[in-house]
Amino acid sequence: MMRTTAFSLLPVIIYLFFSSVYAQLELDQDPKLDYYCGFNWLEANTFCRTACPSGLDVDCPISPSGRKQSCYQGAGCFNRMETLYWTGVVAILFDREEHMKNHKVEVEASGTDDEENTAANDVVPTAALMGKVEEVALERTLISTLQILLDDKIYLASLDIKGQTYDQPCVEAVFPLGWDRDDPSKLALDVTMRITARYIPNAVTFYTDKDLGDVFISGLGKAQDATVRELKNANSFFNAVTGMAAVSEEDLAEAPSAMPSTSPTRDFDQLFEAKLDSTPTGSNGIVFSVKTPKGAPSVLLEGMKFVTNFEGVLEYEVYSKLGSWKNFVGRSNEFDLIASGQVTGKGPKTWVDIIQGDHVGTIVKGNETTSVNYVGFKKVYVLGDGGERSFYFTTTKRFLKEDRTAIPILFSSPINSLSESLRQYAMVTTNSELELYEGDGVLDYPWPTDPNGKSPYYRRPRGPIIAFNYDRSPCFPNVNFTGWPCPYVQKTRKPTPRPSQKPTNAPTLPPTPQPTWSPTREPTIEPVAASNENATEIANLIFDNEMNWPENSADTVKSSPSKDQSGAAMNMKHSFVACKWHSALLGLLPLLWQLWQLHD
Repeated sequence: MMRTTAFSLLPVIIYLFFSSVYAQLELDQDPKLDYYCGFNWLEANTFCRTACPSGLDVDCPISPSGRKQSCYQGAGCFNRMETLYWTGVVAILFDREEHMKNHKVEVEASGTDDEENTAANDVVPTAALMGKVEEVALERTLISTLQILLDDKIYLASLDIKGQTYDQPCVEAVFPLGWDRDDPSKLALDVTMRITARYIPNAVTFYTDKDLGDVFISGLGKAQDATVRELKNANSFFNAVTGMAAVSEEDLAEAPSAMPSTSPTRDFDQLFEAKLDSTPTGSNGIVFSVKTPKGAPSVLLEGMKFVTNFEGVLEYEVYSKLGSWKNFVGRSNEFDLIASGQVTGKGPKTWVDIIQGDHVGTIVKGNETTSVNYVGFKKVYVLGDGGERSFYFTTTKRFLKEDRTAIPILFSSPINSLSESLRQYAMVTTNSELELYEGDGVLDYPWPTDPNGKSPYYRRPRGPIIAFNYDRSPCFPNVNFTGWPCPYVQKTRKPTPRPSQKPTNAPTLPPTPQPTWSPTREPTIEPVAASNENATEIANLIFDNEMNWPENSADTVKSSPSKDQSGAAMNMKHSFVACKWHSALLGLLPLLWQLWQLHD
């Protein structure tokens, strides 16, 4: 009997042995991540239905039959599970009149015509938003609904409300027949939320982020009546609710712009980022690679972001090299230092920017303060058409946590849990210009060498939680160029015109001879003497203005001119006037002839 019992339990014993060592937490992971509920450890390890990070049995649900579950540590669930994300809008439809009657608030008018016509004392009536208590009621109701929809196949890790607003533009959610969100008697509260779920993949079961969203959207539609009833019972804020529906973030219609877009093309400056993991792991650093897709052009990386669960000052270093990092682990001399500095960590949900410019930091040790020169992020390129660039990103030990342990850089667990400890690296995320790949988590600083892949200071594969700012077309107008540096394109511009010939000198034509004819009649009146003087003054004025004589010229006679000099000058002036104004005088001849006739 004993032998039969032992033999029959042999598969269970073998399963327990392998389960206890398979997918257990690593040295750098929090043990609380692997606390799961079950009627026994085997049940908790097999199904991984409900996490209990507090370690308390009270956090475990009671079965419909009333049987109580317990919280088990080391369940071997966490590292076997994949993480799914869904972000979207849950639209809650209210009866406007009833909701405004019970939850109306007044806000300051913004000064628009409508508000000026309806507002008294510069205030406008509007519906109140949810407070913290109402948000918790909504979260718990949706969690209850979602857990039933997931049917124990997917574990709901979290449901977080990110924002709320009434009548958000262009939210197209399907409500029950007869309920129109554009109906003026209705009021829609649009709540943006993020759902995080985890599940254990196997040979026949595999889910995507879209699958999670589809389950939630369709399930909420089918369970709408029950969800609305539960929501009304949870909090009086929802008494006027008439319907609920959900829509994914990527399916939201874009609000129309006030003016047409100036350009239908994407901007050259882009952001490429991995998803923030709600349950990340982390250590000193990570080494990973970025590639361009086949046929894609070269890109220029202009900035970098990371996340850490530490909220304090830390020191970082970023190294990079062209090509793969494999076979170069621990060999910093094969990499270029492209950034270093001091920044303040902001927790696991907020990106931290690598500092762009060179800067100076201070280190305080006892009573001594020293200055340290840091390197701002140096722009680096990734060759096109499948080109690869590697990065080693790490914190140093100059700053530590309160428990004197290293400040971690956060990264994700393997995309495929079966590749744990193997050098099999999956793609983390991609777009039309870049591909981000898994790498190795580094558990020490400086990073040690690992020639045979058995160093205890590495965890592989791990997914970098990294973001890059980049220029998608650094070689414009050669938008498809896949090399580096960019080819030189000579700037073209209209040439400056040059004179076609040397300017001509002053006219050289001799003065026109005096008229050869004689007047038909002699003048009857003798010309007034003053007329000659006036003519002389006019000639002098014209001559002086045209010649522009210099006041202090060496050729200027400073003393009073003699009679001969004056005569010579006058002859010269008259000759110049005759030459310069020949055409003008010819034009005056008819007038002079008429004046002469008048004297007759």
